[in-house]
Amino acid sequence: MNFIFSLLALEITGAFFILLVIRRTRYDYSVPELLTLSFFLGAGFVSYQLFLYHLSGIGFGFLNLIIVPVVLLILIFARYASRPERIADLLPEKGNPRRWSRTEKLLAAGLFFQLLWIVLLVAPVPVHSHDAVANYALKARIFHSAGGIPEGFFGWNEATVAHPDYPLLLPFLMTWIYAFTGFNDLNVNMIMPVIYLAFLVLFYSQMKKLFSRQYSILLTFILGTTAQVADYAVIIHADLILTAFVTCAFVYFMLYVRTKDRICLILSSVLFGFSLWVKNEAMVFTGAFAAAAAASLVRSEPFQRRRALADVVIAFAVVAALAAPWFCLKFSGALAVNSDMDFSRLTSGRLWQNIRDIPILLNFFQQEVFGPKKWNIFWIVLLAGAIWKRKTLWKGECFYVTFFLLLSAAGYFAAYMAMTGDTLFFYVNTTISRFMLHFCGAALLLLAYLLKDDIRAVASFNTA
Repeated sequence: MNFIFSLLALEITGAFFILLVIRRTRYDYSVPELLTLSFFLGAGFVSYQLFLYHLSGIGFGFLNLIIVPVVLLILIFARYASRPERIADLLPEKGNPRRWSRTEKLLAAGLFFQLLWIVLLVAPVPVHSHDAVANYALKARIFHSAGGIPEGFFGWNEATVAHPDYPLLLPFLMTWIYAFTGFNDLNVNMIMPVIYLAFLVLFYSQMKKLFSRQYSILLTFILGTTAQVADYAVIIHADLILTAFVTCAFVYFMLYVRTKDRICLILSSVLFGFSLWVKNEAMVFTGAFAAAAAASLVRSEPFQRRRALADVVIAFAVVAALAAPWFCLKFSGALAVNSDMDFSRLTSGRLWQNIRDIPILLNFFQQEVFGPKKWNIFWIVLLAGAIWKRKTLWKGECFYVTFFLLLSAAGYFAAYMAMTGDTLFFYVNTTISRFMLHFCGAALLLLAYLLKDDIRAVASFNTA
């Protein structure tokens, strides 16, 4: 029950932003979108809150943590208690829902059983994998036990704590849950199935704004039943969280491209800003988003350019504001040097050795693409679709997805070339499968655009 209360506190924090900021712009959302977007925004705001507590010398005690959700709940109640008629303005728009077809019900049932299987795998098991303990659980336990981030923590060497330079959203999220439940590795482990569920529901809600309901549930089924996605919903690791933030952030950007609704771009920038608190790799995707936003400005109609410029400036300002505390710490020199990518050790000889090892990278990449154990035929279908529809890749809305993916992939490739701590073989062997996980949501969106006209011919998946 206390675990549920911790989630409700996240929901309240995120819902405050949606109800009092977004809804005032008359943004049309559904109940599932409201609940799941509130969860991700709440997780991001909580990370921001805890880090500001650390900078201000405020401890991570339960009362200190719960004060913000309580205040926000009081503000929401105070605003609408005196004028109940305002509540109608906050409710999602009502449509005329049609009954689900047999195909939709079967796909939804498949997702339900996938979720049930994940919960059954997670429920009896505490946090146990090496990376889960070293990179996330240990930090959360330290924060919970110390009542905050210990002095000098970010400068500790890796013999004391693994990668103190890693962003802290997941350890902060676990610390938040510990504040409600006490130290309990069985309870905290359940956050991953919750993230998995929230990701799929938000993704589905977004897809319905781009495509038909039938096509949206098909896309969600493909995403949710991909083995690599489901596997990372079973372990405490930040890769699925990064995938969720990046995917949903980019889909909101695509909604902005279609509708020119500023709030969609703000939502995109908020999620990209919070993604920088999840993993360092988010810097690549955020840079690609910035480039895509700039491209949307250049490609906008002349009479829309002034408004488009204002939109992009606001989006960049939001990302900068959300990322500022963490990056100020990074640039202050207080963070320990990343042992995997130490630019002071990136000599011409090391760079040349990494370049010579590119065939190793390509070999592991093709093993992932053509390896059905983790990906089914996901990447094979994407490559085939890209070749088949190659003339479509750079047209219309598809341009932005292709541009975003290629720029992000180039960023990851450059990062591999800058690795200094070990051989490229070691890094590729241990990271490429989860790095490809980061791309799978946006890659599925590209596939959806490429195949929508062909799927329209199938009656069960009419995308009109």
